[in-house]
Amino acid sequence: MPHTLSTPTRLKVIELQDQLGELHTQAGFLEWAQGPLQEVVPHESLACGVFASRPDGVVLRRVLQQGWPPGYFNALTESDGRFRSPVIRRWSQAQAPQIVFAGDTSRFDDPLWSEVFHDMDMRNMAAHGVMDLASRAASYVCFARMPQDHLDEIDVLLKLLAPHMALALQRALLQPGRDTPHAPQWLPKLTPRERVVLHWMCLGKTNWEIAQICQRSEHTIKNQVESVRQKLQVSNRTQACALASDVDLLIDEAA
Repeated sequence: MPHTLSTPTRLKVIELQDQLGELHTQAGFLEWAQGPLQEVVPHESLACGVFASRPDGVVLRRVLQQGWPPGYFNALTESDGRFRSPVIRRWSQAQAPQIVFAGDTSRFDDPLWSEVFHDMDMRNMAAHGVMDLASRAASYVCFARMPQDHLDEIDVLLKLLAPHMALALQRALLQPGRDTPHAPQWLPKLTPRERVVLHWMCLGKTNWEIAQICQRSEHTIKNQVESVRQKLQVSNRTQACALASDVDLLIDEAA
């Protein structure tokens, strides 16, 4: 794989990074992926989202997809909610871009995943993401069905674009959700931004990390964490997260 990109490609990457900083909605993210991103990373399929990391595997929290084969995620989701993906597993261990070709799926040592990969004509796949500091959650992006003649630079492009895409994705997925009939009594007391902060608290993110995701100051996040604590009537953020651990109301399902 090359270690450098041509000057025109580098300029396009910088432009894409700048554009990602302005994206705040799922529709905007997908429109960007179908438009400007295709000029640099042409692809037929894109899947990205947030997953929680557990000792026995990963659990997908939200997925945003475009052109991904119907049934792919259902076929690889275990009865206990774990998502069966050796690509994500290897990325979690190495935290480096993972690139898969149709002829080398056997090296991932997962016959079911390999069978789904071929049955759904994935052809190739390239994935990268950003793990939080506690290694409890991550945002990822995964391209598939890319033209063969564009794969030489994909490793470098993922390293440059995936962190920016992950932050834009988090903002896009963190649009305030709708309350359910069984919402806890404390939930309506929280502002939409406090719900977002609480969500990322539950995923183990620090105030600094939440500030980066939400594009606000760390001081503002610290104040919102304190406001959440007071409204939930708990003594610390651990107790707040314990109260909210089973409340899946902070993000709408991805389209």
